[in-house]
Amino acid sequence: MNGETRKILRFGLIVGFAAGASACASPFKTAPVDPSSPVAAAVASAAKTKGPRRKLSEIPAIPSDIPSADQIRTAVAQQEAAGAAVTRATAPSTWELKETESYAAKARREATPPAFEAPTDTDRANTEAFARAARGRASAPPSQPQ
Repeated sequence: MNGETRKILRFGLIVGFAAGASACASPFKTAPVDPSSPVAAAVASAAKTKGPRRKLSEIPAIPSDIPSADQIRTAVAQQEAAGAAVTRATAPSTWELKETESYAAKARREATPPAFEAPTDTDRANTEAFARAARGRASAPPSQPQ
């Protein structure tokens, strides 16, 4: 009885594998090109053009400057340790500002206030001339039908 089950199972696997393999598209077959595409001719000619055959001797050598897994593991551990140290050093209640008045006084001495002057008649005339010129260049937006 078990032998028959194995035969049926084996037959089912073979038939299923064969059906699946035939249903898969061949990777070596050229895909159809949409003829309405503006680049259809270029795509078709590029698909038919054979490229150069590569030799095994043309495969580049394996780079020697790639770090090993142990070197990467060590670098990651160092970065995590540095991150943990920064987190501990900047945690709440680990530092406070002290004696800030001298810093603030120095900043106040070095700061130069902007020169606020009342506008003169010339300034007002220039502003009005600019506004008049801007109004002259302006045009109403186009009306939209409603």
